[in-house]
Amino acid sequence: MSSISILGCGWLGLALAEEIIKRGFKVKGSTTTTEKISQLQSKGIEAYEIELPNNKFDKSFFDTDFLIIDIPPKSSKAGVNHHFESIKSIIPYIKNDQKIIYISSTSVYPDVDHPINEDHELDKNSDRANALIQVEQLLLNTFYDRLTIIRSGGLLGYDRIPGKYFAGKKVNQYDQKVNYLHRDDAVGIIITVIDKKAWGCILNAVAPQHPTRKEVYLKNADDYSFEYPIFENTPQELTNRIIENSKIEQILDYSFIYPDPLHFFYIN
Repeated sequence: MSSISILGCGWLGLALAEEIIKRGFKVKGSTTTTEKISQLQSKGIEAYEIELPNNKFDKSFFDTDFLIIDIPPKSSKAGVNHHFESIKSIIPYIKNDQKIIYISSTSVYPDVDHPINEDHELDKNSDRANALIQVEQLLLNTFYDRLTIIRSGGLLGYDRIPGKYFAGKKVNQYDQKVNYLHRDDAVGIIITVIDKKAWGCILNAVAPQHPTRKEVYLKNADDYSFEYPIFENTPQELTNRIIENSKIEQILDYSFIYPDPLHFFYIN
C-alpha cells in the first residue's frame, strides 16, 4: 500500500486526504492544533501535531512514499522568512527516495497586463511572493528531480464563494480576469501528478476559462441571493492578466471537472 504524508491538513489538505484514502493510500496528516487531531483520526488519517519551525515532533511522519507540503507562508503575521525557516527545518527528515509536491501560488507572479506562463519572471516586490519563492528555490535546489511545484490559482468551491466576500462592497478593478481553481480540481491535479509520476515540474494550476471578477460576483449574487457589489466607475487595470495552464494539459493530460469559474460548485 502506498503511503502519503500531507503537511497541512487544512481546507485543501483534508479534502485531499479523504480522496486519497478512498483510493487505497495510507495517509498521515499534520495539524498545528491538538483539537483537530480527533477530527483527522475520524477521517482515517494517522494524525500528527506539527508546528513549524521546530524539530520537536514525531519524525515518523515523514516515513512515507510521498510528501505533500501545503502550509501557508503567513508572511503578513510572521514575516517573510518564517515560511523558509519552517520548510528548511523539515528537510533533514525527508527520505532520500521520497517524492514531494509543494503547493505554491500564482501570487509568485507580478501584476502585469499580459498572459503569464511558468517561465515568466517572478515578483520580487511582494512579501508573500518572496516567502513562496524562497521555499520554491530551496526545494528545487535540494530535490529537483523528485519534486513538483503546483502554483495554484485562487482556491474556491464549497463554502468559499467569491461573490459572498464582496456582497454589498465596493469593487474597483472588476474587469480583471479571474485565475481561480476549484478545490476538486486541485485535488485531482495533485493525484494525477502522483499517478503519472510527473516529477521535476512546475505547473500553473488554474481553471482554463477566465471570466471577469464582475461576471463571477454577479453570477454568485444571482445564484445565492447575495447583495450585488458596488462597481465603481474607475479606470480598469490588468484586464489581460491571465495565468496560463497549458502544462497541466500537456504533461498531465488532465481534464478539469470545473473549467469555468462561472459554474463552480458551491454550498452556501
